[in-house]
Amino acid sequence: MNRLDAVREFIEFDGQNNYIIEPPSRLSSIKERLFDVINTYKPGVIVKAGVGSGSLLKEISTNFDSYIVVVEPSLKAIKQFIETNKSDDIKFINGDFHDFPIDYYAADLLICIDYLDFFDSNKTVSEFKRALKIDGVFFLAGVILDEEDIEGIYDDLTRMIFPIHNDYYLASDLKTFLELKDFSLVKSMHLKFENNLDKLTDYFRKKFDKINREQVFEFIKTQKEDFVKLLGMDDQYKINEPYYIGVFMRMKPKTTG
Repeated sequence: MNRLDAVREFIEFDGQNNYIIEPPSRLSSIKERLFDVINTYKPGVIVKAGVGSGSLLKEISTNFDSYIVVVEPSLKAIKQFIETNKSDDIKFINGDFHDFPIDYYAADLLICIDYLDFFDSNKTVSEFKRALKIDGVFFLAGVILDEEDIEGIYDDLTRMIFPIHNDYYLASDLKTFLELKDFSLVKSMHLKFENNLDKLTDYFRKKFDKINREQVFEFIKTQKEDFVKLLGMDDQYKINEPYYIGVFMRMKPKTTG
């Protein structure tokens, strides 16, 4: 199985549970900030990377008259959304974020929520940049590392339980990365949402049966001081997971010489 197939399978698995991608616990916070962006910039064309949980996509379609295009790697996820929602005003494209099937400068607003950490961020953001108009807006949301997690302890744990995970960013590193891609920060929000490492591990084990639960919790035990300090972990493995919502503007590429 190649990586894209593994990503598709996970998207379909999580689509039945909404635990990782656009879970209910985060939706109201994301919706409030996304709708503010749409009302402020009034985009004619909105491109959403991924169907997500489906509920946010449906609300965007219901509340705004923009032309909406969704690029989704999983054909099954597209079909399931269409089967359960009236979607005549949403256009779907079954495609990969690494080879984004959107024309140059086509989007006024591009939305990516909870997908970036299991795609190649360099390839994906380069493709998003290509698809956005100059001065177009990029709305990005996802889990990040605590700013003091310089060693990436939470990244290390996540790779143990979520084999297709790449990286979480420090917020400061994410801003720098996007600036190098010709995105200028408009505004950002740092939030925290409750999660549980015990439940998270069991959730991923339902999909990835090679996860060694004993090894995972030995790692947590070894790094307990860091998990308590960085994530506020308690004795039941409950944590406060750092989350980032950023609004960026696509700038004209810098010229050299």
